[in-house]
Amino acid sequence: MARSLLDLHEADDGTEIDDRENRVGRVAAAALAAAVSALIIGSLVVTFSDRALSPDGTVAAATVTSGTISLVDDDQGRSLFDLADMAPGRPVVHCIELVYDGTIVPVDLAMRAEAAGDLTRFLDVSVEDGKGGGFGDCTGFEPQGQVYDGTLAQLAASGWLDLGTLVNAGQRTSYRISFELQDRQEALGRAANASFIWEVTPT
Repeated sequence: MARSLLDLHEADDGTEIDDRENRVGRVAAAALAAAVSALIIGSLVVTFSDRALSPDGTVAAATVTSGTISLVDDDQGRSLFDLADMAPGRPVVHCIELVYDGTIVPVDLAMRAEAAGDLTRFLDVSVEDGKGGGFGDCTGFEPQGQVYDGTLAQLAASGWLDLGTLVNAGQRTSYRISFELQDRQEALGRAANASFIWEVTPT
């Protein structure tokens, strides 16, 4: 037979009352846990939704700077050759050092000459590359190869001559250039002028 609520409250040991309270507590705790879970899930959904709708999104910053290309020589603005009254059998030899001062590597190095005057046909020119030496002084120059050997007129007509590749910033290379007047009667009383031009381009 069912017992009245009064009988339950009046139980001597209080066991049934404690069981009921425990059940009520567990139900309340479960409901609270479900509510907390719902709040957390809701919070996550709202957070992701906000990111999806954000016009900014994820930003990855980038900084870009350009490198430099710079080739300098040690002539300090002086003329490499200033020759007067040249005579056959008396060659004149000068050196010049180039330094690649840029940050972009590797670069290709090339040289050409510009020349004018009717003496260009009678001036023999030799160009060697190597290490050591410097402007106006070839002491210590160590040749590594022959760049050109012919007349000044032919050199000017040759265009750009490939001098290889520079692979390091601060790399140095020297050139020994010699002029010699041909032993020919028609070479006398003539004049010429010339410019030597070096250029680097990214490889």
